[in-house]
Amino acid sequence: MMNEREIQILIDKCKKQDTAAFAALVAEYRQLVFRLAFRLLCDEEEARDMVQETFVKVWLSLDKYNREYRFSTWIYTIAGNVCYDRLRSLQHSPSGSMQGISLANISLSSGEDMEQSLINKELKELILRFTHELTPKQKLVFMLREIEGLEVSEVEAITGMSAEKIKSNLYLARKQIRIKINLMEDNL
Repeated sequence: MMNEREIQILIDKCKKQDTAAFAALVAEYRQLVFRLAFRLLCDEEEARDMVQETFVKVWLSLDKYNREYRFSTWIYTIAGNVCYDRLRSLQHSPSGSMQGISLANISLSSGEDMEQSLINKELKELILRFTHELTPKQKLVFMLREIEGLEVSEVEAITGMSAEKIKSNLYLARKQIRIKINLMEDNL
């Protein structure tokens, strides 16, 4: 992983239309963008499209990058906006159901016993399934904060929402997921 200084050097080269430097930035951040897109959209093909769209926007907007923020935060912002727009369009589309959830790329801690691992995996799958029923804002905030593990200040920078709005959306998302899990337990 590159440090911020190396990233800034690549950004300066990119601003001079250096495509090799941009390829290095893409290689550095492609997985980060794909992981976010996949977790939000739960569709590998959609996620790949969002990665491509994100990096097109990054290339076209490099002159707007503010060095006060980490470059990864800026890319998260662009990727989050691209995915948020896609989520909203899928929500309004009749064929926009999002299915096919898989947690194959989320690893479980190796120290857990087999039964606990299975319970944790099933719980993660349930939580991700229930995120599809959240509003796009709630889903974006939940994924950035709970799944990606970002701090509230970073989620603020990425989404443009206030800390209060983030906490409110996060509270509503957690509440919605908790209700769904409790309903499932009641039906067992």
